[in-house]
Amino acid sequence: MRFNLIVVFLFLFLSISSQEKKAEFKVQLNNKEKVEFESDFNSFEHKSDFFYEDENYIVKDSCRGEFGGTVEFRNKKTNKVYVAKATCPSSLIKIEGKYYLTTSLAHMSGFSGIYEIVDPTELTELKEDDSEKDKFLKKRSDSGLNELYRNIGGTILVSFPYKDKLYFITSDRDGTYLAERKESELIKIKKLLDFKVYTYETEIKITDDNHYVNNFQIRYGKEIGLFDIKDNVIKINLYK
Repeated sequence: MRFNLIVVFLFLFLSISSQEKKAEFKVQLNNKEKVEFESDFNSFEHKSDFFYEDENYIVKDSCRGEFGGTVEFRNKKTNKVYVAKATCPSSLIKIEGKYYLTTSLAHMSGFSGIYEIVDPTELTELKEDDSEKDKFLKKRSDSGLNELYRNIGGTILVSFPYKDKLYFITSDRDGTYLAERKESELIKIKKLLDFKVYTYETEIKITDDNHYVNNFQIRYGKEIGLFDIKDNVIKINLYK
């Protein structure tokens, strides 16, 4: 009897916590004309000329689709370069001194991953006098990457921080969701769309005023859309 009460209370606590989390985020769904998409998307500019930049590093990325990609940190003081494999880099977000790399690829059923980089110097150093073979092998290294999550069967369209925690917009055959990471899993906390969406954009746009933006397609491009997240407000534009 006592055990059953504990289970009931635990279930109620988790249910209430989930409802509070859902209520914390506001979703705005807008239907627009397809001719408006280009001007809407181009109104957002990525805040750096590079994939990512802070006071210590310039970060570049590369993507060759299903053949892989890389993320490359160049130290501004030493000019040393550190590299790791990443298929394919979507965003790099720094929280409390640590870098969080999201990867996603809309190939077949979709691939995605989340990695923590505590110290970029722990990645593999890429040197100018490396042979082409050495460069190729180093770019396939995962040294210094702490894998937090990896999935086959869905994609991550946007990663964004809120109150020093990362949240994700994910999509799979069941629909499109707001999710958060619990250990090595992504937990769906709010359904955003009843259908699957995908994007071929390998990088999301992060603006100076902290908008996190990406576009998407529905049904092989017959319809297109746009995610625009700022703080706890998720705007979804559907263009028909």
